Amino acid sequence: MAKLLLLCVAALSFVGIGAALQCLKCDFTIFGIPCHTSTTTCEEGQLCAIIRGRAAGHKLIMKKNCVNKLKCHTNDTSTWAGITYSTSYECCEGDFCNSAASAGAHLSLVVGLAMLGTWLAQGL
Repeated sequence: MAKLLLLCVAALSFVGIGAALQCLKCDFTIFGIPCHTSTTTCEEGQLCAIIRGRAAGHKLIMKKNCVNKLKCHTNDTSTWAGITYSTSYECCEGDFCNSAASAGAHLSLVVGLAMLGTWLAQGL
């Protein structure tokens, strides 16, 4: 029984491999006001991200979306409505990992299932 359970856990852990990354998309919000989100599928070479714009040291704008991996953990400067913003890209890997206020480490389905399988196998 334990071997069958471990086989099932192992099989389920590979289900997500090769699947496209799903992220939340929020086009734009200001001053930390919650925004309406939708689901988006990232293209090859992209990760989920929270993009923040700051001006004069204050967090003013924020959006969520998929971004190119090369933008991850970088900063750039852009101008909108005559105001210059410093933009930061906080990326994460894992479906909907950009759902939190800040993108961070999240347990993936694979790791969670492996931990569950180990725990169940020890109890049998």
